[in-house]
Amino acid sequence: MGNNVFRYFLEWLKLEIAPKHYIQWLDKHIHAYFAVGAPLLGSTESVRATLSGTTSGLPITEGTARLMFNSFAASLWLLPFSKYCKADNVYWKHFFEGKAHINRQQCDEMEYSSDNSGWPTTLVTIEVPTVRGTDAYPSIMDITEDITSNMECGKPTLLSFSAREVSDGTLFKTMLDYDPQSKALIHQLEKYYQGDPVLNPLTPWERPPIKNVFCIYGIDTKTEVGYYFAPSGKPYPDNWIITDVIYEFEQSLLSRQGQMGLSTVLAVSDIELHI
Repeated sequence: MGNNVFRYFLEWLKLEIAPKHYIQWLDKHIHAYFAVGAPLLGSTESVRATLSGTTSGLPITEGTARLMFNSFAASLWLLPFSKYCKADNVYWKHFFEGKAHINRQQCDEMEYSSDNSGWPTTLVTIEVPTVRGTDAYPSIMDITEDITSNMECGKPTLLSFSAREVSDGTLFKTMLDYDPQSKALIHQLEKYYQGDPVLNPLTPWERPPIKNVFCIYGIDTKTEVGYYFAPSGKPYPDNWIITDVIYEFEQSLLSRQGQMGLSTVLAVSDIELHI
């Protein structure tokens, strides 16, 4: 998170001082930048924490962890995003359009010709129930209704989402009918990220104009790069469970079940959204 804050500071500084003094200020005050484990394309685990919760070793339930994570103002700052989609040039918008604007993403052809927004695999595959609205996430007061039996009446649908569809809000807009948290997440995403007056942080970094930059990462560790979610039949916030995790390790993909499975999924671009 500190790397994201530092990036934001650099962009803010660019708007606060004269362009000819910007590089001079950096040369004078910053000798080197060490990016230790920087989430330069976001963090996959933030999706897990948003939808089902990650306890991080704390003695709490995943549902409680989910509520806690989504209550933090900066949680969405760690969402993964496409390396092929950049934000508008905020520097020029600042002077010609004022500070009130939406930082829209501009994607190049590689985003649509390649798979998974440049990620190793589909970021999110989620099984949505056949019931919609509040029946998909009953409250404690309504738990006497057997949601599991309701879902068995029809064949559930698998939806897949790329990194771009996570960072631009498509995932949460699609989940409006199935998850009560989605509306708040869309509001946060649009107001505090896409509408930020300095930059949309859910876009790729450019190398900062600092003379000495060092990026440091660990090696030989399995990295989570994709998730499969399904309804749990429990009330919110425990209404989703992870059925499989996809890892990247030594340039290969592994699933939590030990092998990569193939599933027929419906891309979100193939369905009609009602927002």
